[in-house]
Amino acid sequence: GKDFRAFLEIDLIPKLKGGEVIVMDNLSSHKMEGIKELVEEKEARIEYLPPYSPNFNPIEMMWSVIKAFVRLYCTRGMAALEKLVEIGLYLIEISSFSNWFAKCCYCDS
Repeated sequence: GKDFRAFLEIDLIPKLKGGEVIVMDNLSSHKMEGIKELVEEKEARIEYLPPYSPNFNPIEMMWSVIKAFVRLYCTRGMAALEKLVEIGLYLIEISSFSNWFAKCCYCDS
């Protein structure tokens, strides 16, 4: 909760413009007391996603890529699986993340 609030106050809120919308999931720290007021002070607003929205969740796209990578190796055993996930994460290009966020309508590409 404290980390999320710090992120808002230091990184996100200063960049907000009036009329902008922050889309968040229903994590309890996203609904902490005072969060809504911080956003509204900048004349922006918060919209919460329905309980599960894979089409608006960039992490789903990331895990899809990781799972496809892991499947290439038909691995057995937890240690090998963990290593493949680690390698897969390392191999993802930084541009993929901004593309996934853009595809989910969170930002421009």
